[in-house]
Amino acid sequence: MPQMAEKAKVLNGRGTVFCYSTGTQAGKYFYRELKEGTKLYRTKLIEGAANLEQAKEMAMEVALEMRESEPHHRSSDLTLKQKDDGLSLLEREEKLVRKKERLARAEKQRNNPKMTIEKALEDWLEGIKKRVDAGALEQSSYEFKGFCMRHVMNYLKEKKVTITAQINESTFDDYVSFRLGQTARRIPVQKELQTLGEFIKSYLVKHRYIPARLWLDGQFLPKIEIRQTDRDANPAINSEDWNTIITHIRTTWRKDAYKIKTLMNHGTLCERKPEQKNIWYRNMFWHWVLVAKNSGMSPEEICKLKWKNIEIIDVGRVSNTKAQEEWEQVMGEAQEEGIDLDIQAPDLKDPSEWAAKGTEWGREERLIAYITTMRAKTQEYREIPTTLGSTFKRWKDFLSNEMNYKIKGDDYVFGQIFNNCKQPDQRKIGQNWRLICDYLMSTGKLQGHKFSDRPYTLYSMRSTFIENHILRGTDAYLLARICGNSVATIMQTYERIDIRKRTKELTDIPFGNKKETPETIKLFDE
Repeated sequence: MPQMAEKAKVLNGRGTVFCYSTGTQAGKYFYRELKEGTKLYRTKLIEGAANLEQAKEMAMEVALEMRESEPHHRSSDLTLKQKDDGLSLLEREEKLVRKKERLARAEKQRNNPKMTIEKALEDWLEGIKKRVDAGALEQSSYEFKGFCMRHVMNYLKEKKVTITAQINESTFDDYVSFRLGQTARRIPVQKELQTLGEFIKSYLVKHRYIPARLWLDGQFLPKIEIRQTDRDANPAINSEDWNTIITHIRTTWRKDAYKIKTLMNHGTLCERKPEQKNIWYRNMFWHWVLVAKNSGMSPEEICKLKWKNIEIIDVGRVSNTKAQEEWEQVMGEAQEEGIDLDIQAPDLKDPSEWAAKGTEWGREERLIAYITTMRAKTQEYREIPTTLGSTFKRWKDFLSNEMNYKIKGDDYVFGQIFNNCKQPDQRKIGQNWRLICDYLMSTGKLQGHKFSDRPYTLYSMRSTFIENHILRGTDAYLLARICGNSVATIMQTYERIDIRKRTKELTDIPFGNKKETPETIKLFDE
């Protein structure tokens, strides 16, 4: 039996309009009402109705036509019509004629072959832009949908499909092969198909530019298989490469902004002093990269991070060398003054342990930064404990002392202080990262990831954070929580560790351990 997609009561509950989602009548709207004194229904197709609202508007006309087709109901129907709203039969007929003409014009306009796919896409994107302006969607999501649909439009252009009426069951059958002829990356193609599906379902089908049955059969769009090798687009950075990159950024690329440069100006050599804006940017980039690698945050999150979302706590640590030196100094001074102190030498402690008390031997500052952030994907807040306390403190001191900028809690941490403290330009940060990595790779200073030929990206620093914690043995649930992912995503997308780094753990032999055979307690006689 066909299933209903949507329905609604009309005519003060006397009848119902509905649309089937399956069967030969799928996508068409009908009116039905219960026969008086029976449990049977009279049903009639609402011709020209393109959506539920139009069907509700045309319900009165269809009900009249259905009743007038039955002679024994005609006189009683006329009485009902006049009783409903006090209009005469002539006035009602004129009203229904005007409605019918209006709906006919709308239907004609909708089926007009001049309705191009390009215009439909433009209208769809305009609706999404309104959601962005209202704060219900991120600007980056809007731009990404537009980028995906450009590939779709190129495909349709090659297929010579320009109007919505040309779309049929086989229109997108060749899309996957078309795109794989242009790129070997399957995940972007998958995302393009998802965006295309959203466009079809939320716009073309909704506005009846294509029949609903095309979408409802579940096979309208092709599928693409994603392999594990397709998930290595953002390879983690090995420790040697990371040291090379961060050293180059800190000591070469950053300090280049402080140099006085000699330029030729109209045939005359002149010196150009360092620009404050350039000095700020290169220092900002250095700290931005450190935060990306040591927090696991996405680039978007870092750009949106505000000072009020950071809390720094000095948990302290114990330096055994410093503790021994302090003890020897105290004992030496006491001996010089002839004081006999009965103080034992401090015990060795794990340097990674916290030393919250300020009275411990050898205590040094160790700043922990708690970051509160929210991923745009999940819209869920989370707190990330990091070792970035000293990094944030140094960046704050730089802004306050060198840039003479007064920091406010609602300022972006990496805001453009020369441009009303707007968010940093993520695209420009990505471009500089690409230039630095390409330069170091071209000079043979980078090795690259062992299991991926892809270049390092901004998201590679997030991958590095996750893979380092996996190697360290961090609980997968805890790691997923601070990264804003599911455990399955963590293991499926980011787990590409070099197994050789855990060889000892896997190959240790328990030399000298005796085999123990525990005694089994019998609960019954055999």
